[in-house]
Amino acid sequence: MVNRRGTLIGLGGLVAGGGALIGTGAFTTVTAERTVNVQTAGDANAFLALGPADRDGNGNNAYVADPGDGTVEIALDGSNTGASGLNQNARTTFRNLITVTNNGTQAVESLTLTMSVSTGNGNGNGNAGVDANDTFEFTVSPAGGNSSEGPVANGNDILTGNNSIPDTLNSGSSINFGLVVDLLAGGNNGGNLPGGLSYTLTIEARTANSN
Repeated sequence: MVNRRGTLIGLGGLVAGGGALIGTGAFTTVTAERTVNVQTAGDANAFLALGPADRDGNGNNAYVADPGDGTVEIALDGSNTGASGLNQNARTTFRNLITVTNNGTQAVESLTLTMSVSTGNGNGNGNAGVDANDTFEFTVSPAGGNSSEGPVANGNDILTGNNSIPDTLNSGSSINFGLVVDLLAGGNNGGNLPGGLSYTLTIEARTANSN
């Protein structure tokens, strides 16, 4: 069950009147307070819902974990499969990892996925020894479908340029995306991923009226 936290924020509005004010309803300033109820929701129930994609037709997905805080976590370390990790000097594709659902009222016109890498000590990509743009790409497929498009370059819109994927994600619609990890020899990584790195996936959805 998703835990929700409600926060009450008091907003004060100030209106200043200048010049000659005429009539019995004239005033100089008005200060009014209103209450706004703001709450957060877990990934499964947010405006942009994120959940494990159905990989086998029975709702199972060994590569997406629930850390227990209402979010989802892609786990490619083999911890849920009995393996020890990715193949070295290989290009590995994981299709249908995450299902993205638009629970908002407006169509999403772009959905950008960006993988970033850090050493976990505050250093950025340049000090990690891994070029995220050379290492990671994405696949995209219709939710519940078998066809798959891609790869889509790191930091690009997955709704653009794919034949079987609509250019917009309408309200109530879903798509799946997956991840490609390229560790072929000759790349910047030397065919391997160094230990002690932290990986972050940023998902940015934009509507026609993104404000």
